[in-house]
Amino acid sequence: MMIEFRTQPDRALLTAAVRRTLRRSLRLLTFCGVVLLVPAVVAVLSDDWVMAVVWLAAAVFFLVLPPLTVRNSVEMSWKLYRQEIGWRISDEGVEMASPLMDSLTRWEALETVEPIPGQLLLKINRQQAIPMPIAGLTSSDRDTLLAFLRGRGLLTGDDQSTRAAIAG
Repeated sequence: MMIEFRTQPDRALLTAAVRRTLRRSLRLLTFCGVVLLVPAVVAVLSDDWVMAVVWLAAAVFFLVLPPLTVRNSVEMSWKLYRQEIGWRISDEGVEMASPLMDSLTRWEALETVEPIPGQLLLKINRQQAIPMPIAGLTSSDRDTLLAFLRGRGLLTGDDQSTRAAIAG
C-alpha cells in the first residue's frame, strides 16, 4: 500500500496540532493559575496587599504561560512546516519530504493516531506528535489511509466518528 500527496503550509493547523498535543500540560498550567488566585483573594481579604500582589503575579504568570508556550512551539516548528511537504504512506512508515528535511517515521515508533479537524496527529508519545494535514487527499485515498491505520491498530473508533473528527 502506498499513498502519496502534498500539503501546503498552514499555520492555523499547526497551532491546533500543538494545542492538542500539549493539552494536558496546558490544562495543568491553567489549573495552577486558577488555584493561585485563591491565596491572592485570601490575602486581599486579610488586607495583606504585598502578598496579594505576589500571589496575583504568580497566578497571572501561570495563566499567561499556556498561550506563550503554544506560540513558542509553533514558532520553533514553523521553520520546517512553512514549506510544502510531500507525504508518502507505505508499509515501511510515514515519510515527509520538503526542501529543508527528509524523514521517515516507522510504524513501530507510533503509539496512536488521533484525528483532529483537517489533520491526523501521528502520536509518538503523549507530548510528541507529527501533524499530517490531509486536505490534499482525495476522499478515496483518505478512506484507504484511515482503513490502513485502523488495520495497524493506530486508529480507534468507527469511520463515521473519525470522519466527523477530521471535518471538525
